[in-house]
Amino acid sequence: MVSVSEDYLAFLHDELAENQARLRETLGAGAADAMFDWCADKLVRTTEKGKYSFHPIDSVIQRASGWGMHVKVKEMEGKTEIEVQCPYAERIHLKLSSSSPRCPLGEYILGAVRLEEPKSQLVANHLTPQGVKFTIQTE
Repeated sequence: MVSVSEDYLAFLHDELAENQARLRETLGAGAADAMFDWCADKLVRTTEKGKYSFHPIDSVIQRASGWGMHVKVKEMEGKTEIEVQCPYAERIHLKLSSSSPRCPLGEYILGAVRLEEPKSQLVANHLTPQGVKFTIQTE
């Protein structure tokens, strides 16, 4: 195990948020969303080497659990809500400086969902005091 600076983790959150904001400004919402989806698809395949022995979201939950996180998935008609309790949130979220902070796990989780629901879109990435809540439109 390697110790990672909390400031570095905050930087990664801010970097992602600012990159996404600049993409939206430069490309427009539709093209930025398409780029995010494409990156999510590639990220999950790179991270998991494209091999799942069970449901892809279960693989993500297993990995997040190994990182000390607790994940709850709630599937509803046309959408999936995923809440992540993160042991770093209480300290890291206070350090974020982006005007619209994002959790980097959103891209990874969306990629896993898109393996089975290719048209899915991440419609909410809201940081909470304990972690993050994602909403993914699956229809």
